[in-house]
Amino acid sequence: MGAIGILGTIHNDLEYRKKLGYPIEIMEEAIKDFMPDVICGEVRPEDYEEYCKDKNYDGYLGPFEYRNLIIPLCEKHGIQFVPVDWFERDLINHSFDGEFSEAEQKEYEEQIFKIYDDIFKIAQQSEIPFNSFEFNELVKEKHKFQEDKGPIDNIVNWITRNHIMIARIKNAIENNKEKRILCTVGAEHNYFYYEELKKLGYEVIYPLK
Repeated sequence: MGAIGILGTIHNDLEYRKKLGYPIEIMEEAIKDFMPDVICGEVRPEDYEEYCKDKNYDGYLGPFEYRNLIIPLCEKHGIQFVPVDWFERDLINHSFDGEFSEAEQKEYEEQIFKIYDDIFKIAQQSEIPFNSFEFNELVKEKHKFQEDKGPIDNIVNWITRNHIMIARIKNAIENNKEKRILCTVGAEHNYFYYEELKKLGYEVIYPLK
């Protein structure tokens, strides 16, 4: 039986990554140490299909780290890349719960900023930043807060999206049972990935270090 690893990422450029203590070199080292045969990444299948047709494709191809590290690394080392993300581009800014008033929006943003302050403090204390069970617990609290504020948005944009990504990862596992599979995803998804993939009965390696 192979192994399943989870590597949480942050979707920021090189300079901001350094500020948060998670430069792209740390991520590259973690991937190489895990030695994956397959990487399931946060890219939509339809976008990756366009890229495979034309390597000069300049449309959306996932967050910063995919064009700048993960996909080139896969191509260089013969690692199979499986795109698993899901969202509808035309609904990115749509609110299913309606709009907040200006005062409500201000209060919400202040609360979120405070939550993120606590998250970032914990995130930088682990060997691989943004990858620890302590980090996961704070993120779960953040999403519970967001669920209370916007329950329908949470179902559509968070729960549904996560379950679709997990379903695609399950397909990749089924097709690569004896291989080492690494799931790279925005770190706020870490807890969801870990809890759902553990249900499959496989060894799930998280954090990687």
